[in-house]
Amino acid sequence: MSTNDVAGELPLGTTSPGWKSNFRLGDSGRFLIPLLLAIVVLSLYTGTQNDAFLSWRNAENVMLQSSVLGIVAIGQTYLIAAGQLDLSVGSLASFIGVLGATMLRDGNSEATMFIVCLVAGALVGLVWGLIVTKLRVPPFILTLGGLSVLQSLALVRAGDVPVPARGQLGWLKTEALFGLRTPILLFILVALVSAGVMRYTRFGRQLFAVGSSEEASYLAGLPTDRTKILAFVANSTLVALAALILAARIGAGDPRAGGGLELKAIAAVVLGGATLAGGRGSSLGTFLGVVLLGVVGAALTFLDVDASYEDLVFGGVLIFAVVMTALSDNKDRPFSGLTNLFRRPLDHKSSQKQ
Repeated sequence: MSTNDVAGELPLGTTSPGWKSNFRLGDSGRFLIPLLLAIVVLSLYTGTQNDAFLSWRNAENVMLQSSVLGIVAIGQTYLIAAGQLDLSVGSLASFIGVLGATMLRDGNSEATMFIVCLVAGALVGLVWGLIVTKLRVPPFILTLGGLSVLQSLALVRAGDVPVPARGQLGWLKTEALFGLRTPILLFILVALVSAGVMRYTRFGRQLFAVGSSEEASYLAGLPTDRTKILAFVANSTLVALAALILAARIGAGDPRAGGGLELKAIAAVVLGGATLAGGRGSSLGTFLGVVLLGVVGAALTFLDVDASYEDLVFGGVLIFAVVMTALSDNKDRPFSGLTNLFRRPLDHKSSQKQ
């Protein structure tokens, strides 16, 4: 094995097919093109029923409403590509929003608050990553517990009521560039940068390799533990950014504002072509998945569909996407992605003894 192999520049042929497939344009188009078609067809149909749907103002509102979920979902894409998962992102968003609002209330500058919140988010991801890699705790169970812990901390710090932040963080709400408001611009930039990272960098290739086969990646000399830790840190840092955008948008740090983000984020990643088994994912696919969910929500409003049907439609879209992905993959074990969530991470020491 060459030095480059150990450093992570493995020849594509030496790893599982899942790693290589992530770099074929045709494979990406298999998921991106249907998403684009679904967005266009749904938009055109709704536009025939209500002319206001196809207006620039509505398109801006859809993107603005999708920006927080989109940034959270792109962070989740890193983890799912590596075969990991974080169910605590919604509670973390609530906690970071409350932390930022209370810091502003206590007289801290916006710059100080912004840095502290991003660092706090990164530290949470670092803790999750270390526990998963060093103590071999399944990420599903760990972050499920983290969801409750962070939710409780948010409620305690906020005193169980939203902490006002009106008149502050205005730069996270106003128009920034090319007529785009800051949240939309950040959503697009995060998606583009993440797409480049996952497709063209060593870290991105290592994510897919670890997600495809952690054992093979470890035996090939890849830093599997470091890759997973970095994925957790990247995810939680993006969640912190999304939390500040959410706090700026609603004008408060709400301890319940992030509720449900974790499930919607996973849904968007799956819609974008990822699999919970790991080894596949796309930031651009996730971007389109988030936009599709936003368009579906807006279409239901413009078509005067009762709000009680929103979760039904949302769940139906997700089930359809999962079934179509399973049929497309033509796997013998279509539920392997779910069982992978409870699988113990590879014990490197045991592998060395064998």
